[in-house]
Amino acid sequence: MSVLDERVTCRFEGCTFRSHYLLGHVLQEHNLTPEQYLAQFPGAPTMSNDLLQKFQNRSVPARRTPIPKPVDLKVTLMGMEMPVQASVPVQVCKELPDNYTFPTEGKAKEVFKRALIALSKGRNVFLWGPPGTGKDALVHAFSFYTRRPVAELTFKPGTDISPWFYTRAIDGSGTSWEYGYLWKILTEGVKDREGVAKAAIVLLSDVDRADMAQAEWFRVLCDSMGGRILDPQGEMKDLFPGTQFICTANTCGSGDSRGRMASANPIDASILDRLGRKIEAAYMEWDDEGGILRAKFPSLAEKAPEIFKQLGDATASVRRAIAAEQIFAELTHRGLVEILSECDDIVSVKGRAPDNILKMGFNAWLDGLDGDTRLAAKRLIDPHLKGGALTDLGGALTYLDF
Repeated sequence: MSVLDERVTCRFEGCTFRSHYLLGHVLQEHNLTPEQYLAQFPGAPTMSNDLLQKFQNRSVPARRTPIPKPVDLKVTLMGMEMPVQASVPVQVCKELPDNYTFPTEGKAKEVFKRALIALSKGRNVFLWGPPGTGKDALVHAFSFYTRRPVAELTFKPGTDISPWFYTRAIDGSGTSWEYGYLWKILTEGVKDREGVAKAAIVLLSDVDRADMAQAEWFRVLCDSMGGRILDPQGEMKDLFPGTQFICTANTCGSGDSRGRMASANPIDASILDRLGRKIEAAYMEWDDEGGILRAKFPSLAEKAPEIFKQLGDATASVRRAIAAEQIFAELTHRGLVEILSECDDIVSVKGRAPDNILKMGFNAWLDGLDGDTRLAAKRLIDPHLKGGALTDLGGALTYLDF
């Protein structure tokens, strides 16, 4: 008995590669196109007879779909088709947040879909809501998938933001105006790889934290949302066509009545009126948020999968109490990540997942609360955890079984 090898062999001297199809090898290993290879080795086979016969015997002929032109590229987000600006370099767009997914159910799905529609249609948006609801992350994801350039600016009390626009410059010829990054984007757009200017999204984060000095510049920005901006000489300049403003905040512009956001300030009504479409953000349903957390902590999902259901029930209980102002705290996605991060560390050190692992992990959040709030939060969390009730004597006691 003998075995017949019908594969074809690469013709390059010293190359022993054999395959039913050679052209991929020729391109990758020898950096030659099919035409160049056949010109160098006229009549050389590039496909085996066996593979050719199988193609010829197909009952349904193979069909090829042409690659779309760059101007025709589209992406589908939450069931909606949106154009992709393929010529815009990734460096001027935002990165996709880790393990990011769009919500698939509940109020968050409705909120995100409204926001995506507004983003895709070039509308100005004021997106506000509790911390950790993914407001800025939504804009980042939209920029990543559609290649929309983004200039992100965060308001921090006490920061001089005038250099964003323009400052006085002094040189040998006298004084002049030096224009900042934001001014150039507002009036010139962002150049793509072909040198064509594209309109940018201006993401103004934490606008309700602007102090009195920043509020005046913020007013200049708000006035510019009508399509023009005042230059330092007092002349109105047109914005680059298509420039879009997205403002995010933790409050709706009236200040934080609960006192949790100490640096949040009321926003002038005339400014608020200019911020475009108002959308209130909401937390994801646990099926969505829990799925993201499982992806972020695969080791926990494998070794202690039951804790995600416990964490979801406890989180829902705490967030309901926060919304009803029964406890004054915030249990955001970042807080949940810290809880699971501590659980992950425990598994790494101990080599297994103790029965009370989530009880120990919750200290990462509970130890940031004052005494009364911590006690109230523990009473809400206790019914949903295994491994006994949370102790009132501090986090260290739960580590005695190490």
